Parts: sequence; C-alpha cells; structure tokens
Amino acid sequence: MARITEKRVVIATLFLPWTVDFELLERKEKNRLIAKTEEKNNIKPNLIQSLAQRNQQSKEEQEELFDFKEPEKLVQPRSKQQREEEIKKIPHLFISNRKFSPVDSAQAFADAPWSAKPSSVGNIGLNNALFSIQDRLENLAWVGTLGMSTDTLSEKTKQEISTRFEERYNAYPVMPSDTVFEGHYNRYCKQDFADMIVNNYKEGDIIWINDYHLMLVPGMIRQKLPNAIIGFFLHIPFPSSELFRCLPPRKELLEAMLQSDVIGFQTYSFARHFLQTCSRILSVDVTPTGIQLDTHYCSVGIYPIGIDIDALSKKILDPEVNHWISKLKEKYAGKKLIVARDKLDYIKGVRQKLLSFEQFLIRHPEWRGEVVLIQIALSTSEQNELRAHISDVVSRVNFKFSTISYQPIVFLHQDISFSQYLALLTCADTCLLTPLRDGMNLTSHEYIVCQKDTFNPLILSEFTGTYGSFGASLRVNPWDYRQIGEAIHDALSMSIDEKAARWKELYKSIEANSAQQFASNVISSLSKVQSHPTRRFSTKIPKLSATILNEACKNYKKRLFLFDYGGTLIPHGKPPSSKYIARVLDLLTKLTSDPNNTIYVISGRTKINVDTDLGSVPNLGLSGGDWQQIYDNIDFSWKPTVKDIFQYYTERTPGAYVESKDTSIVWHYRTTEGADSQYISWQAAECQNHIADSVNKNFAVHAVIGNTSIEVIPHDVNKSSIANRILQDINPDFVLSIGDDRSDEDMFTFLNKQKNLKVITCKVGARGTEARYYIPNVDAVLSTLEQLF
Repeated sequence: MARITEKRVVIATLFLPWTVDFELLERKEKNRLIAKTEEKNNIKPNLIQSLAQRNQQSKEEQEELFDFKEPEKLVQPRSKQQREEEIKKIPHLFISNRKFSPVDSAQAFADAPWSAKPSSVGNIGLNNALFSIQDRLENLAWVGTLGMSTDTLSEKTKQEISTRFEERYNAYPVMPSDTVFEGHYNRYCKQDFADMIVNNYKEGDIIWINDYHLMLVPGMIRQKLPNAIIGFFLHIPFPSSELFRCLPPRKELLEAMLQSDVIGFQTYSFARHFLQTCSRILSVDVTPTGIQLDTHYCSVGIYPIGIDIDALSKKILDPEVNHWISKLKEKYAGKKLIVARDKLDYIKGVRQKLLSFEQFLIRHPEWRGEVVLIQIALSTSEQNELRAHISDVVSRVNFKFSTISYQPIVFLHQDISFSQYLALLTCADTCLLTPLRDGMNLTSHEYIVCQKDTFNPLILSEFTGTYGSFGASLRVNPWDYRQIGEAIHDALSMSIDEKAARWKELYKSIEANSAQQFASNVISSLSKVQSHPTRRFSTKIPKLSATILNEACKNYKKRLFLFDYGGTLIPHGKPPSSKYIARVLDLLTKLTSDPNNTIYVISGRTKINVDTDLGSVPNLGLSGGDWQQIYDNIDFSWKPTVKDIFQYYTERTPGAYVESKDTSIVWHYRTTEGADSQYISWQAAECQNHIADSVNKNFAVHAVIGNTSIEVIPHDVNKSSIANRILQDINPDFVLSIGDDRSDEDMFTFLNKQKNLKVITCKVGARGTEARYYIPNVDAVLSTLEQLF
C-alpha cells in the first residue's frame, strides 16, 4: 500500500508502549519464587471455573478466590513519593532481614541488569492503531514515560535506557522526577515532554500529541518551534463550556491546545463542545471546521478510533481462547451470560449497572436462575469508596436471588487474561456497557467481532462515544435502571433474525471506523497542514518598502490596486481630519491619473459612506461586500433571525448597536476600561456562540469576527469574490492589495494563488496574515504609496 506520509511522525503519549524490568536478587519464600512483572496480571488457571462455585465454598475460600494475593511487583523501582508503609513492603527483596530503607532501593537498582518489554499500561488503542499502519509510515518515533519511578536509577542506567530505546524502538523516554510523575494527573507539568520533543526535532517532523495529560504541550512546543506541524488528539469526552469554565486554568489550557494545527476528537458532540467553549471563553472566530486565530487556522476534526479487526479475528482462533470458550460453555451450560468489563471508576457506571440488573431480576422473575452477570472490574490508581458500595449491591443481589446451585452476579475486581476476556465476549448472550460518560468504548467493537457466529445483541449507554454510530445496538440511559432491565430482557428474548440484522449494521460501522482508518486519517490531515491556505505561523514576513513597490510598477504596465478603506487608507476610530482626507484624495487622484493604473477601494462600509468620502476622485472604482447590486439571487431570509439575536444582546450590552447593510448585519460593541469590560466581552462571546448555533447551521452564512464587532454575511459575499470579478474585467499583469481586516485575508489567499501575474499582498499591522508583506500602520501606507510619484 502507498505510504501515508514520507515525513517522520513523532507520537507523544503519557506512557511509551515499552517499559523496563530489572533482574533483582530473589530468594525463595515458602517454597515460592518472587513473581516477575509478567506474572502480575496472570489469572489462576481455574479462576472462571471456580467463580460459580463460590456459594458452595467457605467464607475463607471465597475471600481467597476473589482477593487472592499476588506477590509485590519487585522488578521496577519504587517511587520516593509513595507512602512509607508501602515502601516498607519490600524487605524480602534482600537475603538479609534487615530493615529496608530507600537507600537500599537505590543500591539495588543502581547496577542491576535490565531488559525492555512491552508495557501493560498506556493508551493501548492508540498503540495498536499506530502499529497496524507502521509499514505505511516512513518513520515513526515515540516520546513518553516508562510508566515507572526513575529517581532511584543512576545517571548511567538512565542513559543506557535512553540509548537502547532510541536504537531499538525509535523512542525517547521522558524521565521526570517522582514528584512530577506521581502528580501528573493533578498537575499540568508537561515541560519535560515539550523539551524532549524540541531537543529531538528534525525539520519537517509531524508531531502528534495525545490526550488530556499533555494539553499544555502544544503551546510549549510552539514557543520553541513556530513552524512545526503539531496535532493534538483528545481521547476522552470534552465537557460542555459550563463545566470546562469551572477549571481555574481554563484559558491557559485552551490557548495551549489552539497552538496545534489540527485538533482531533472522537465524536461530533465532543468537537462541538470544544468549539463552543473556545467561543465563549476566548471569543475567537469559530467556523464549523475549526478556529481562525490571528496567527493561524486551527482545524478541528472528528476521527473515531477503532480496532484492528483482522488481528483480533486471528487472536480469537487461538487455542487458548478456544480452551476457555469450552470451559465457560461447560460451566454455564443452560445459562444466559451477560458480560461486562469496566474500570472501577465512578464514571464507568458499574454500580448503576448492578442496580439495573437487580431491577431486571425483580421485574422478570422468570429469568431468575437462568441468567448470570459476569462483571470484570479493573483496578484503578484512585482509592475511593466505590468498591464498598458495589460490594454491598453484589452481596444484596446474590443474597436475595442465589440458590444452592445458582449465583446471579460474578464480580471479579481485577483483570483477566486477554484470552479469557475474548472467551467471555464470545460466549456472552449480551454485553452490557453502561458508562455514565465515556470516550470511544472499544469493548463494544471487540464484542461485535467476537459475535461473528452468534450475532448476540449489544446494550450500550447513550453517553459513550460509540453511541452515535451504533444505532443497531440497544441504547439505554445508564441512570434509568428500569429501561436497562427491559433492554436486558429484550436482548435475551430477541429472535435470531433481528439479532443478525442488528449485528450486520454494527459490523459495517466498525469496518468503516477501523484502527487503521483512524491513525491514517489523523496523520493524513497533519501531513497536509503546510499547504493549508490559512497556515500563518510564519509571521516574519518582509516589510513592504517603496523600493519593492517602485520596482514592480516599473516592470509591469497594466496595474491593479485594491485597497481596503477603514484601517488602511484612513484610521479606525474617530473621523479623520479634513487635512487627512485631503491627503488621501490627493494620493488616489494621482494614482488614477496614470492610464496604466486601475484603482478600486473595496470596503465593508456602506456605499453612501464611501461615496461621500471618495466620490470626487475621478476614475476610482468603489466596491464592497455589502453592495447588493454586485450579486444576483442571494437569499437574505436569514436577516430577521440575525437581527433579533443581535437586538437581544444589544439590550443587554452597554454601548452596543446593530448596523444593517445591504448584504450583511453587524453587531458593534465597545469594551471599556473598568468593571464592565469583562461583562461586555462575555456578552460578545455569548452572542457569537448563539449565532453559530442558531444561524450558521441553518443558513448559507458565516460570521466574521472583528476586534469589536460580529458581522454575519452570506458565504458568497466576500472580498475574494469581488476581486475575482475585477480581475476578469481588467485582466492586469500586476496586482497590489492592501488591507487590515479579517475579511481581507480571503482576498489575500485568492490573489496569492494567481499564477499568471505579479501579486503583492500586504497586511496593515504586525498580526499573522496570509499576505506576503506587512506595513506598520495607515500613515506608512500613505507614505509608501506617495513615493511612487
């Protein structure tokens, strides 16, 4: 297959796909060797078989079954930030029984042999997606932590790890202090990541930063690498603006994210929340596909992550998976299995799920003794009271509905092997996924692949990222226990024809949104950034001088001059003096007196205003985006709606007013010094967001955000379309365009694309622009043009 890009792609993620294990001195304890990391997550061989026998075992046996103790993980150093009582658990590492101290840890790991191995933590979905397309990438590099403490490692060991990881995996390990590492969820200390990326940056690299832990990193990188291609992808839901604005560093987070060229989200709703939040908090110019900033255009895209279907299908055929399928079918013969696997976090809705299952058994007694819910609850880093609450529900349901040969809920508070997990999904009669809020839940994708032969239905929370594309699932509100109970009943009672029809629709969806598609789409979007018409990070454009302008005018005989009016020929704010107007009129008269020159003033002001000021200049062309006679068959049915919205905010914003033009409506406001300034800015952001939600989606219009104005105009009414018509009429060989406004950028972009004529585009002011030159201010514009004579 063709390569996605020839550039190096640098992936920044909290945890690298690899970590290290140290070979420490072991001793036998009770005839058992200390376990290594790879044994940490192993499951007792007879675990699932034993689960259903719990009600026949003693209390001691039951506790051993559910909470059997693995030896401490002793092949990686402990963090110095961990509690003293946890650190003291390690004395059996050493042959002597002396009291353990942190110095021992440093000595033990200082010169111990180590080996690299795949990591069991991190963003597994992202890693799998990238590995699945690695053969289509010229060069893939990684930046992330090892997922372990590094303070106790010697500098020599750290250097050896860094060197080997770079040589073997093209990976650059970030080794923050234990304080930073332990607090990465609560603090936004990401400078180590940014420094590692900057220090290893190669010209042309595509930098792809992942997830909320690294939200600040795009801004940090942009400060050092102003022309780098930067993408940021958020793998979790983005909250509504009302929730996000509760964060104290809300502006800092958004501004840092917006230093990216492309920001990706899993679903449309997540992207919409982000755009609305930026509009309300930052008052930026939001479009349906991104955000226009002074320095650049930040594209916002939707990239649903998926799974590698082929790899998973092969894994399902593994003999170990078939072994566990046989065991499960034998153990639960004649029973319906409901399967679920979630982290034991409040937001995953495990407690709500169990309460819903209880309602199902209460309302449908015919299923008692016939249905078993197997809930796998993965441990998390947070200690909370949720486990106790869940244990209460499990105990109550099992006490209420168990018999000597039946237990309705099998609750396992740890992970199981991947083979056991696939066996459970394959044997399940339904999969119950009811998180209160979730990103793209890939368990649902894996369940559908595992059900390729049986077509059993999926019950899915409406608050998952998958919800929008899985219309054939049984969709539920996780807070509605009765609804979920009825969905369980429907799933277990569904006909084979309906099951097959629903499964086919779901399978089509996961085929269309595979892991390969996700990774290639994101990287393809980033690889196109440099050719994006509104990429304007290169703000070091040359100043337009009289020498450059004189040289161009001498070499070309058919010249076209396109000027903005306010902010270009006259300053914004107070009306200019009569002396200043006379200077402008004299300049324009001299320009139009040359038969080789064609002069147009293209203004956003009304025709009457511009004609009053400049109508005395002979042979001067006057045009504007609001002059309706230039355009034919334009729909203006949107005007009453926009006017009502603007009027609503005018009544609530001191000093605001509405200006109606022929083809547009403008809401003007003025921020003032003092207490009202913040309120007025907030009202402007709310107005902008209201227009985006109510008007932009329903009419062919867009909002142009000025410094103190919001103008709504039709899509086809802009300065670039006017410039195009003038070019067709004049057919010049040289064009000079000067403007200061956001609306001039479209014209600059259009003119810069013209291949058969000399073009000079010039921005008034030092802000980022599509123009090829800049000029400091209005007075400099007049002075430079006057030197043509």
